[in-house]
Amino acid sequence: MGHDRLVRVLVIGGTGYVGARLVPRLLADGRTVRCLVRDPAKLARESWAGRVEATVGDVADPAVGAEACRDVDAVVYLVHSMDGPDFAERDALAATALATAARDADVQRIVYLGGLQPSGGNGTSEHLGSRDEVGRILLGSGVPTAVLRAGIVVGRGSASFEMIRHLTETVMGGLPVLTVPDQAWNRVQPVAIDDVVHWLAGALTLPAEVSRAFDVGGPDVVRYLDLMNDYAREAGLARAFVVPLPVSAPRLAARVVGRLTPVDRRLAAPLLESMAHELVMRDDDLAGLVGEPPGGRTSYRAAVRRALAEDGPAGGSPNDPTGSGPAVLVTEDVEEVAAPADVLWSVIAGLGGDEGWYTVPGVWRLRALLDGLLGGPGVRRSRPATLVAGAALDWWRVEEVDPGRSILLRAEMRLPGTARLEMRAEPAGEGRSRYVQRVTFAPRGLAGRLYWFAQRPAHDLVFGVMARTVAGVAGGRRRRPRLTTPRTSSTGGG
Repeated sequence: MGHDRLVRVLVIGGTGYVGARLVPRLLADGRTVRCLVRDPAKLARESWAGRVEATVGDVADPAVGAEACRDVDAVVYLVHSMDGPDFAERDALAATALATAARDADVQRIVYLGGLQPSGGNGTSEHLGSRDEVGRILLGSGVPTAVLRAGIVVGRGSASFEMIRHLTETVMGGLPVLTVPDQAWNRVQPVAIDDVVHWLAGALTLPAEVSRAFDVGGPDVVRYLDLMNDYAREAGLARAFVVPLPVSAPRLAARVVGRLTPVDRRLAAPLLESMAHELVMRDDDLAGLVGEPPGGRTSYRAAVRRALAEDGPAGGSPNDPTGSGPAVLVTEDVEEVAAPADVLWSVIAGLGGDEGWYTVPGVWRLRALLDGLLGGPGVRRSRPATLVAGAALDWWRVEEVDPGRSILLRAEMRLPGTARLEMRAEPAGEGRSRYVQRVTFAPRGLAGRLYWFAQRPAHDLVFGVMARTVAGVAGGRRRRPRLTTPRTSSTGGG
């Protein structure tokens, strides 16, 4: 069967990081796509969900695999487990089940995304060893198979890239000196997610007689340390002075990563173990068979720029892991209100200026005085005639307004990060509403994170009182005639 006839493609892992970027490419190429997923709700969140067929179940279940492979021409296998001590065994069992199902269904091509392997037979990590084992199982299936071995994939949502992002923004944004294990001087060949999608889609066009592994990567061979240095350059961060530490403790380092970043330590540990090896392409044959990516291969720094701009495949997906993208710390208060949404909105829209912010008396005034000493706007009492984007509201700047529904404010105080306050009036049934108050803080470096956690108890008190008081004032306005002029709340004043 020629490659032009591989129209019906099963994608296993279609809601994962790579799969969610690959499926739209396959659809654009005119292929019919079926996705094998364990959670149909995750599939439903994707914008392309209505254009694919779904099979629900676990690929390790032979019956599920047989049903998924029925009447398809090719399988793209993007499943990996790194969430427990037995992940390698589970991956091998799943790959074996898929290999059998694909052979029995007369599938014409399997494409698998694995990982670059160390050269010279110097051993490997459990993570990389598992990737290699899965590739060998699929190559032994009897179905023509292309195993694509990639290094660190660069793009928003990639666990490796998010670890680089958050570690760099945390430590290089706040520490003048950084100690790292000497393994950080090992070399690696990162690859942009855009290029990975190109290689995966291209592998479906390989001639039937081609069944082997291919290394794929970007144009740059860099040290692990350079991944952080170059990220810092693109993100506008100062670089720390780096001191090598001649010890390696990936499990301990994973705990540190788990504390400093949103990356789960169970995922971070196998990734950090792989740093003990140089992961560089040993062959570059795939380009000669399927062609280079449009415009050529993406450099690491260009891939970082795309990820920061969330451009194209390097941008976000609804199913990206929690913590993907820039660090944002969030608190939210929700209060039921015994008044319609329009009454609640009138309270929200009246906050600031002489009306105050309905919280602990004097707290905002004290914070504003300190801000003035630091060179910020300080005690700036102002209310615009109309709430519009760009208007100043005390020490806030209005960013977005949906009249009657919501307002988004950005703090202009001197902070080691960017703080925003969102307030929403949501209908909640006859004569009732719901007040949603959401505070987000995007920290800058280590100082920003330390600031957030240091002031968190006071933050929770101040904004908790504000949420309850806003809801209470709105309920009170429903029970008595509305005032024609603003009235200072007994808990405002600050």
